[in-house]
Amino acid sequence: MALTVIPRPTNRMLTVLALVLVAFLLPVAPASAHETVTGTNPEDGQKLSTTPEAIEISFSDTPLSMGSKIQITDSSGTNWAKGDVEIDGDAAVQPIKSGAPAGEYTVTWRVVSSDSHPIDGTFSFTATNGASPSSAPSPKQTENDSSAPEPSQTETAQATDEEDLKFPASFIVVWILLFVAAVLVIVTLVLQQKHKRQ
Repeated sequence: MALTVIPRPTNRMLTVLALVLVAFLLPVAPASAHETVTGTNPEDGQKLSTTPEAIEISFSDTPLSMGSKIQITDSSGTNWAKGDVEIDGDAAVQPIKSGAPAGEYTVTWRVVSSDSHPIDGTFSFTATNGASPSSAPSPKQTENDSSAPEPSQTETAQATDEEDLKFPASFIVVWILLFVAAVLVIVTLVLQQKHKRQ
């Protein structure tokens, strides 16, 4: 059975195409890696004079707010987390309810990384004194708060849709690589067919 020998120009072309593909793949390795925790505030095992207003978990890249959850439980199992997780740059912030008592707290977190993979962990801290209850708002503050217009359901839905439409950067890079790989395969097949006809 005769073997098809690819001419030298085609070999050179394949070498160039392989180098181009490697150049595209090298930046993707760090981009597709999961985020890692770079620090927490409070730190694991830290003793505080009072219960903090919020805890913060810092990551190596910006996590997604959708699907992220943080619980802050005391020794009795009561969860003192207030509201949803807030994403501030590369950090996930979880506010704590006012009036949290003194004692040991366990933070259990689950955050969705930028490549849509969930990562989780836990740490603890101790507060010597409880947080002071929030003071009652003044009549002026109450009047100002009541006069502020609340966002309509349409605006809320639009904001949610915009957030859902955001794709992680790694997804875009993967699609670009797939497109480049497909182009490389097509070019290679065309060159092989051309030399076979000659």
